[in-house]
Amino acid sequence: MIGLITAVKYRSARAIRRVLLNSVGGVLIAIGVGFLTSAAWILLEEAYSALFAAAVLGGIFVGFGLIFIGIAARAKKRAKMIAAEAAALHGPATPPPLGGLSPLAEAFIIGLNAAQAARGRK
Repeated sequence: MIGLITAVKYRSARAIRRVLLNSVGGVLIAIGVGFLTSAAWILLEEAYSALFAAAVLGGIFVGFGLIFIGIAARAKKRAKMIAAEAAALHGPATPPPLGGLSPLAEAFIIGLNAAQAARGRK
């Protein structure tokens, strides 16, 4: 039981660490994108005009936004197709036969008897 608790603590600590590192990485990337946007604005404004800079940067951000929305929509559609295929392959669920033990309960009892026999208690 203690090994199970230790394993759960270790996995949760790893998950928390991974989430924190990803969050910090995301914040740093967002800051970097802000600075790169500012630098691109300055460069385009110096070379052309403020209107041109706004149009170019706005177009870039809208384009990337549309690409990400398209990817998300495609992934959602694909997940629905996979779920429908899985449901078609497995068919409807059937209840266990009445009057008998479920296979899980039978396996548990067999395992319990084997453990007792191994300990010499039977």
